Amino acid sequence: MILSKFRSLTQFASTLLTNSFFGTIATKSVNTNALKGVCVPILNCYACPGALFSCPIGTLQHFMAIRTIPFYWLGLVGLVGLTTGRMACGWVCPFGFLQDLMYKIKSPKYRISRLFTYIKYLVLAVLVIIIPYRTGELWFSKLCPAGTLTAAIPWALWNPTNPGTGQPVLPTGPGMIFWVALLILAGFLVWFVLSKRPFCRVACPMGAILSLFNGVSMVRLEAEPHCDGCHSCEANCPMDLNVSLDFNSKDCIRCLECTRCGHVSLVTPFSSRKIE
Repeated sequence: MILSKFRSLTQFASTLLTNSFFGTIATKSVNTNALKGVCVPILNCYACPGALFSCPIGTLQHFMAIRTIPFYWLGLVGLVGLTTGRMACGWVCPFGFLQDLMYKIKSPKYRISRLFTYIKYLVLAVLVIIIPYRTGELWFSKLCPAGTLTAAIPWALWNPTNPGTGQPVLPTGPGMIFWVALLILAGFLVWFVLSKRPFCRVACPMGAILSLFNGVSMVRLEAEPHCDGCHSCEANCPMDLNVSLDFNSKDCIRCLECTRCGHVSLVTPFSSRKIE
């Protein structure tokens, strides 16, 4: 339980840290300070009124739209992936934190077919890379439920007056895309209650990118070859994985909840002993 509480604390702290720009109340505009040029390895919408940093998926779309190789982005994501794999998803992602909280709501619970977990790679290829490259439009950002929750809804409700123009930020109100995005968000919010981390497993392009590093990252998991069948690792896993059989799955978010059973261990280059 200590591990779970500590992980919840880091997720909460990350949510506050990445969205703690309060200057927007005075400027009535999105933060454009120097830190906005820095990506964090989690979904963190650029347009969120309180965002201090940039979203890596929004950044990738931007470079695809202007048809330029994102060297800085490749270096950052490669560094995070090679060191920790998808660990950021389990420890610091605000949208993952929301999913963990909402799944605790009492309701019928449903498993997600493993086939659906491949959809996130299609989302990455089509909405994040191909369409922005062909059209110059950042379509994933327009529809992203995390962006809708933290950016679109706050701006639509607040709709402040821009001090530079004297006009409302949204002079004609939110458009049709806003309502489509709101419907997508509503669908995911219901799904969050019914299944474990559905957005992370089915639709998150950042998770899809970092998942490619899970098999080679410095921080990994190892399971004892003779499992006693307690199934506690599977019950504790927020990604619904059978950890004893697939302890370095592409969907593993390195939350370490499975290590509570004692048959799964965290392994790093600095570990004194590895499981044989």
